Amino acid sequence: MPASEALLAAVAKLDMIELSGRIIANPDRNAPRASVAEVFALAKATEGLWAIALEAILLVNALEGAMPWESTDAEHHEHVAIQMAAVRDLLTPLSPIPTQPENDHASRS
Repeated sequence: MPASEALLAAVAKLDMIELSGRIIANPDRNAPRASVAEVFALAKATEGLWAIALEAILLVNALEGAMPWESTDAEHHEHVAIQMAAVRDLLTPLSPIPTQPENDHASRS
């Protein structure tokens, strides 16, 4: 069953760094007190970070297999580019730094 709109709204208001720090600082006290939204957010974050780790492993393997770059074929370069895009897409929601298109748009205003 998908998450309700109310649950997703509660998750959107969370500060994940503060939540993680609070639980790490005193897990015996704070972990059992976590709300459903906090547990859901931590589960989604864990799932997302594992996805990033797996894509990063595939990217590293693709890059390692492509060395030296001059001797690889176009198909292998495309595979590396696909993995790089997958890692970039997964990292985007985690980054507080705007991407280049966002910077360009902001500077035009």
